[in-house]
Amino acid sequence: MAGSAAEVKSESDKKAEASSETGQKMSAIELVRDRRSIREFTGERLPDEHLELILDAARHAPSPENMLMVRFVVIRDDQETKEFLADIAQEMAATAFGGAPFELTSGRNWFIADPYRAAVYARMRDGELFRYPEKSDAVIIVCASESWHDAGYIYPNELFGSVVAGMAMQNMWLVATDLGYGCGYEALVCSDPRHAQLIRDRLGIPPIWTPLTAFCIGVRISPRALGPSRPPLEGLMYEERWGKPYTRLAFKKE
Repeated sequence: MAGSAAEVKSESDKKAEASSETGQKMSAIELVRDRRSIREFTGERLPDEHLELILDAARHAPSPENMLMVRFVVIRDDQETKEFLADIAQEMAATAFGGAPFELTSGRNWFIADPYRAAVYARMRDGELFRYPEKSDAVIIVCASESWHDAGYIYPNELFGSVVAGMAMQNMWLVATDLGYGCGYEALVCSDPRHAQLIRDRLGIPPIWTPLTAFCIGVRISPRALGPSRPPLEGLMYEERWGKPYTRLAFKKE
């Protein structure tokens, strides 16, 4: 969820500011830990050279046989399409979250301060929180294909194309974070195949390409002081076989 302007600056914002002043860059692990999902943008335009640095990171994503079975439609000036995508996102969010009780989501959103959590919840239920494509500088429609390559083997999107697309977006996300910008992964716009077809028609995307998401990049309205907590390694990792929790170095016996 997006935080409030009343919250203090996050560590990532402080580091980004310090980096710009000193010329030093955050380390890879700092970028991974400080990355946040941003859903509120000012609508300001990024310097073209900064956007190009972000976009260039996508082509360095790994892919089987270096085929990069992904393509990207970068939307900056077509405000009508941005608003079209925002309308879809709001409609889908209202459908998905409109009936959710406050108690169901408040636990996950503990990091939003109490005076603002209910307001964020209300914006989530009516879908307004997910209209951020319309205020993004760049909305990137990420597409994958099972057919656009010369390999004899079929590479299903759910196993390959979507994975490559995810890694390409993560590359862009980390570069954008390093430059002090925000990103949001708007999965709702393509989650219904009927909407995906509307997007295909509007943008002239060929049938062999599947639009997966709208990846939004922009100038943040406000920083996020905190993000959702992550489970410990023991909560995600098994060691050698399923069911045997991974043991961190600090807890390994000599």
